[in-house]
Amino acid sequence: MQRISNESFNELMHVLETFMILGFRVKIALKEVLYETTYEKDARILNFGDTQQVVWFLMEGLLREIRMNHKTLKEMTSWFWPPRSFCYTNPGFFGQQVSERAIEASQGCKVILISYLDWSVLKSAFEEIEVLTEMIRGMYNKMRMEHVEDMKLLSIEERYLDKEEILDYLFPRAQLNHIADYMGMAPDTLGRLRSKYYGRKK
Repeated sequence: MQRISNESFNELMHVLETFMILGFRVKIALKEVLYETTYEKDARILNFGDTQQVVWFLMEGLLREIRMNHKTLKEMTSWFWPPRSFCYTNPGFFGQQVSERAIEASQGCKVILISYLDWSVLKSAFEEIEVLTEMIRGMYNKMRMEHVEDMKLLSIEERYLDKEEILDYLFPRAQLNHIADYMGMAPDTLGRLRSKYYGRKK
């Protein structure tokens, strides 16, 4: 783990300022507490029952969220984070509660990270940090709710076509059964739909 580079910081700022413009003092303080690191493929960066001590911004690679069926103990993929995503579990990081999910690298990853302690200090010092955090959380809550609703309301083929862009990104980078979990369908069904549609927009 190392201090964040200027290049990585500028990329993060580009994403953050799509939510709101940050002042110079906030940027200086933020840069002082940000780090970057890499994870190898299949690295489990958060385990079930752990308390998430850092939140990640994914620059390169792919991360997946895993839930466990408490009766069968079977692990299921519940979410994917592509690059330029903020990665955290809920409940988890913000309430410092025990995580009900695990997070694993589906391929090699490069991330920026901030600790809960440093984030808390920043939030106390700068009102913008709390506002920014709530804007980011609101966006991801909306995305997750829409995904759950789509899995319930859309037909299997409608689900595929609705998620076609992200699926085209996932297929070369994640296992088919993990993607099928995320899409709420059997792997062979997803395989048939992939054969029918994958790559048609290239």
